Amino acid sequence: MGNVDRRDLLLFLLVFAALVVRLLLSPPIWHHAEAREGLVVQEIVRNQQWILPFRNDEMPSKPPLFHWLAALPSLLVGASDFTVRLPSAIGALVMVITIFLMGRAMGGRRTAWLAAGALLGMYGFWDSGTEARVDMVFSACIAASLGGFFFWYRDGHNAARTTCYIAAACAMLAKGPAGIVLPGLVIAGFLAVEGRLRYLWKFWSWPLAGAVLLLDVGWYAFAYRIGGNEFLGLHIFRENVDRFLGRGAFSSQNTSLNTVIWLADQMLPWTAVLLWSLIRRIRGAREDWAGRFLHAWWISIFGFFVLAARTRAVYLLPLYPAIALLAARAIGDLIPRLAESSGFDSILKTPDSSQDPQRPLQIAKRVGIAMALFDLTLMLVQPAFLRDAKLRNARLAFIKEIDAIVPKNRPLFAAPEFDSIDTIVLAYRLGREIDRKPITCAGRNDYFLLPLDPRDVAEVETQVLASSRIARVALVAVSSEKLVTQNPDCIRRSSRLF
Repeated sequence: MGNVDRRDLLLFLLVFAALVVRLLLSPPIWHHAEAREGLVVQEIVRNQQWILPFRNDEMPSKPPLFHWLAALPSLLVGASDFTVRLPSAIGALVMVITIFLMGRAMGGRRTAWLAAGALLGMYGFWDSGTEARVDMVFSACIAASLGGFFFWYRDGHNAARTTCYIAAACAMLAKGPAGIVLPGLVIAGFLAVEGRLRYLWKFWSWPLAGAVLLLDVGWYAFAYRIGGNEFLGLHIFRENVDRFLGRGAFSSQNTSLNTVIWLADQMLPWTAVLLWSLIRRIRGAREDWAGRFLHAWWISIFGFFVLAARTRAVYLLPLYPAIALLAARAIGDLIPRLAESSGFDSILKTPDSSQDPQRPLQIAKRVGIAMALFDLTLMLVQPAFLRDAKLRNARLAFIKEIDAIVPKNRPLFAAPEFDSIDTIVLAYRLGREIDRKPITCAGRNDYFLLPLDPRDVAEVETQVLASSRIARVALVAVSSEKLVTQNPDCIRRSSRLF
């Protein structure tokens, strides 16, 4: 980070401090999307399963980079909601630093600060940057990879090319093959627009490609030895091929139209820069190569997810940096024009305001203050905190009751009809495995999790120990011995469990 002065370092420090504050203000993990990643981290810390750590005896659906980053501090201070979410905050900081360096290269320090302000003005940035999910780490790796290519294309430095390769390899370890595909699409698309596809050969490096293969294929090979065809089917086919093509479990709904809507509303107000760019283009303005690279960036990633059959709004997170940089460049171009406009004479209360050389700086400061206030508001606002409070509090209170009732040395089971989402959250918050078996296979004094309207309970004598009507769950203890030895299914299940 050459030529980064104290003010820039202060910006990075403030951004990370804001992320940490938001982490501390966030409610406990109670949603299954975060709990499932937390379970993987717990497995790494508890059993040192670094290659393919399972979650509550189930195979994880994502590669382990996020979990490794969370497990390292957890080994020192213990796994907690804070340490499990910390990798996302680190990824968010990496994304800010990347676009700051790119913005400074494109238009100086003012553009760099404006780009950081625009990125911090996207609610999805704060949401993903403080959640225990892989998306921010993945997107930060994509940003670092494309930033590396940008500086290589500009300067030809081998260190920048190395950054591009290694960051793409890390992106693949964060979320799978898309970590290689997305940067590749952006780079190839940009070079095609520039008429310089031959640069791909200059950009290629056998040693770096070998390092990527060693890192990524190496992990997939070791994980395959542990998980076998089940691992291959989940990580390659179900989570990537089937999701993209809309096959199997992803065949019920196509989200391509939603992706268009998400582009329009997830980054407001900064997506207005796309309309601004279109108007300028119609009027005959031309982008420089840096602008064309940013457009290749967002168009390639957006196009990929429009073509995918099943996506989510957070999948657009890798294109946030491109939109932020485009917005910063547009604002930077607009400030001198505003300084020349007579409309600002009444705002800048100086007699010779039209001749004031400080006028653009004054406007830039006003824009910066407005952006900072907007960003601070987004940082503090968490709509889900109030919206989900009733269910969250009920679920957490129920979990606290279970923890007080069920001894640590006794197994806890979930009936087959018990919601799998609730099982994941309970397993994470209790820090223990929760296996499944029918309550008709229960033994005396077994502890079971049931929905409030369970089936087959009439056949078993149970005692309700705790329940929650809001969360619609109950904890029961079996008070009669079932004829487990006479039920072949229970015999097989019991031998597997014990």
